[in-house]
Amino acid sequence: MKQTNTRAMVETAFLAAIVVVLTVIGASLPVLSLLATIVAPAAIATVGIRWGVRYSCSAAVVAFVIVSILLGPLTAVGTILMYAVPSIFIGLGFRKRWSPLKLILVPTLALAVTTIITLLASMSIMSVDLQTSIQNIGDEVQNAFIDTVKQQSLPPEQTELYIQQIQASLVQIKRMLITYAFCAFAVTSYILARFTAYIAKRTNNPVQPLPAISSWQIPVWAAGVLAVGLIIIYGSSFVGINNELLTTVGMNIALFGAFACGLNGIASLLGVLEGYGVSRVLKIVIIALLYVMMPISLVTFGVMDMFLDLRSRFNQRGY
Repeated sequence: MKQTNTRAMVETAFLAAIVVVLTVIGASLPVLSLLATIVAPAAIATVGIRWGVRYSCSAAVVAFVIVSILLGPLTAVGTILMYAVPSIFIGLGFRKRWSPLKLILVPTLALAVTTIITLLASMSIMSVDLQTSIQNIGDEVQNAFIDTVKQQSLPPEQTELYIQQIQASLVQIKRMLITYAFCAFAVTSYILARFTAYIAKRTNNPVQPLPAISSWQIPVWAAGVLAVGLIIIYGSSFVGINNELLTTVGMNIALFGAFACGLNGIASLLGVLEGYGVSRVLKIVIIALLYVMMPISLVTFGVMDMFLDLRSRFNQRGY
């Protein structure tokens, strides 16, 4: 059947209304915040898949205006603007059949830009300094952790040791905040793309499938990035160069390399577990336990797979 502009406009208006409803619910009930951050943007991406980027942009603009009227401009910026732009790129990527890497990387960069815009807009409207806000949030988190430790009735020496470790960890997190944020944006973009592909499939809009995690092959240069970061961190102090900025750069480089190697470790481990016929639930449990208790093991496993190709070796042996 021939697609008409009238049908496209009607569907766009209908999905824009759904986006508004989901955003209002997600913004009003924190428990259902995923409705505003994942489900609603997926609807905008679906419009882009069906009718093109012009209609997905129209849906985003309409939803932004209505949410601004209902909940205020600040909420609209923090929900519609922040997540609609990445979803527009995801819809465009599926429609143009981008490569999986480009399909995740472009929305990730878009989400980073919209997040910065959202923060600047929020700070401007509320007349709050960004650096002061980050410092206050860090102090609140630190005090919450310290209060939790003090409530454990531990010996004073052990309590003081835990407090010092918490303070040191928070300082490191602040210095690597940019890389942590980029990794979080990449994960969010991947989840949004997967959910959009599912919605497109259920609405008879087949798109190219995203590769299964177990088939991911992170390039070996990720291990080199990790090595460079570690060399900057420990090598600079070894040769007597105590430059805080250089150490911070090294920490961020190392974190990015560890993130990439960890992804490869998860993919490789999933491939090995699939070879043994492990159930999906048990695979998720194993990965979750390793991530929480021994995340360095996933990074190590990922580096080993880059050089030894563990999945191929297991497949060759008939597992």
